[in-house]
Amino acid sequence: MQPKGNKYGVHRVLEPKGVLPQPANKIDNNMDVLYDNEILIDVQTLNVDSASFTDIMNYAKQQAGEGATKEQILEEVKKEMLLNVELQGKHRNRRTGSGGMLLGKVEKIGDALKGKIDLKEGDRIATLVSLSLTPLRIDSFGEIRPEIDQVDIKGKAILFESGIYAKIPDDMPE
Repeated sequence: MQPKGNKYGVHRVLEPKGVLPQPANKIDNNMDVLYDNEILIDVQTLNVDSASFTDIMNYAKQQAGEGATKEQILEEVKKEMLLNVELQGKHRNRRTGSGGMLLGKVEKIGDALKGKIDLKEGDRIATLVSLSLTPLRIDSFGEIRPEIDQVDIKGKAILFESGIYAKIPDDMPE
């Protein structure tokens, strides 16, 4: 039996206790436990908020140093994004406070939501809630598209019961 979760995801807040996931300093991004009112997402793309991505790119350029190649800068982008997730359990830029949203496929639906929402496993969705409150795990990186603030990843995320999303039609590209 799956543990019962709070509609707004407060059950995932590690510090400080008693706040919502967005202002929390750290949330639980353990994907091995799915609460009864959560949706597990197989993440394909992060659409990083423009202000956040610009800040991350500028920081990466600074870290890579003068004369760095594009590849070296993008490696620094990956390090910064991984650090955000490692420290906070979510992708909230530590300097701007902003996140973004994600594209992925529904991997699993919590028992309390089955039959109550219009999703099924395998549906492609875009979350319409910020990455700054979404439990996220990044396993590896794919293509990074700085011109449109997108980062392809392999990873997992949790959408809370209160989270909104849009189903992506099969005949529509991301």
